Amino acid sequence: MNISKDKLGALFFFIFSVCYGYYATQIPLYPGEEYDVFTSQTMPKIYAVSAMLVSALALFLAIIEERRSVSLKTENKDKPYFDRKGWSQCGALIGLMFFYGATIEALGFILSTIVFLNIGYLILGERRPKILFLASVPVVIVFWAIMTQLLGIYLSTGDIWS
Repeated sequence: MNISKDKLGALFFFIFSVCYGYYATQIPLYPGEEYDVFTSQTMPKIYAVSAMLVSALALFLAIIEERRSVSLKTENKDKPYFDRKGWSQCGALIGLMFFYGATIEALGFILSTIVFLNIGYLILGERRPKILFLASVPVVIVFWAIMTQLLGIYLSTGDIWS
């Protein structure tokens, strides 16, 4: 039995969502907060349930699509079961996330996020400098302004600047 990349991805995302939901229930509550409608556990639980529903739907649709293609007696040669390029891009993006986590304190939110987005776009195949610039710098600046100026959330300025 072969498992398609659609089913594998949906199953992985479902397992991740279940684990996330479990850990969301482990978030400690302040005394008396257990009686509040909205607590520190509320949004993570909503995210977990939403992700479980989406991944279950994706898994269900992948199974239906596979059965439809089998019932029509057609071979599905368009979707390889193992795509080396796709998996290498996935691995590179995971490595890039670790790099981002390691550099955000040293470089600061703005610079490390711009570098993260540009390298991510390069991994995914975008090569036009204008698109790389416009898809990273304005997005990061606007997001930084919303988080720090409107919401008052601290984002690291970086150790190299201080």
